Amino acid sequence: MESQKKNKGYKEKETKTLTSVNWHCYKACNYSCNFCYARFTDLKATPVMVENEGRQLLEQLAEAGVEKINFVGGEPMLHPHLEAWIIHAKDLKMVTSIVSNGTGINKEFLERMTGYLDWIGLSIDASNDALHAELGRGLRGEIARGTSAHLKRMLDVAKLLHEFSIGVKMNTVVTSLNQDDNMSTVVRVIRPHRWKIFQALAIEGENEADIAILAVGDDAFHDYVKRHQSEMRDISDMSIIGEDNSVMLGTYAMIDPLGRVYTNVDGRYSYSTHSALVMGFREAWDEVSSGFHEERFHARDGNWDWNREQTGGEV
Repeated sequence: MESQKKNKGYKEKETKTLTSVNWHCYKACNYSCNFCYARFTDLKATPVMVENEGRQLLEQLAEAGVEKINFVGGEPMLHPHLEAWIIHAKDLKMVTSIVSNGTGINKEFLERMTGYLDWIGLSIDASNDALHAELGRGLRGEIARGTSAHLKRMLDVAKLLHEFSIGVKMNTVVTSLNQDDNMSTVVRVIRPHRWKIFQALAIEGENEADIAILAVGDDAFHDYVKRHQSEMRDISDMSIIGEDNSVMLGTYAMIDPLGRVYTNVDGRYSYSTHSALVMGFREAWDEVSSGFHEERFHARDGNWDWNREQTGGEV
């Protein structure tokens, strides 16, 4: 794994409890990304957790010592209770983050979230929208027509985030289709505090049918990361983090749309027997925590310094 810790406020932290959780709060998505590994194919419908249940879940996480909650999907911006949950998480003194394709992130949303939402991760996989269309990274209607306007939308969103002083992260999935792409110009425009580069990951029961033709070899993936680290070594306030498959597996603590706690050890999802709402988060985590490897979590820079005040606020 390549990690470029260049942000001046960076400091290593020790993990004594589970500090960061990714909550896949919504199954539904308005995009058609071919490589997606969060489809939750075992859920026949799109479950919608009610607002109060989500509040209870967040309270359990805070009580368990979780510092940062990352709302992901599907597309989390489609969830009817996302804003209420972000506000409640911040009231619980948690660092709040979402990863989004940009849906609904406009001036009005950011005005409502000012003071509550710390970070937004933007999913951008290519330097042009022709390549995004090949990857399925676009609205379903666009992809059906063989087009995408994803990059154009994301550039507009990134500008707004900087105007509102929201922390900007960027996620890129490397596949066989974009392994030779040069993202340097796009990244310089987006200006993320952290750029995470992922090797396309196969998850049993989620994306095997599509990932075979999109898989990228280890050498090609690491070349992609090193090339971009070299080309952007002049940017002193950005971290570039490369995560290959060996680093991604067993290093994320996750919750699904039903509230089940899970990990992705051995390339498949391992779930708690019941929702944390039924059995409690600590008990649910105890059932699956053997699939979480703390050393690898640190190796992928999982416990980065996400406090906005300590990283300077403006990013």
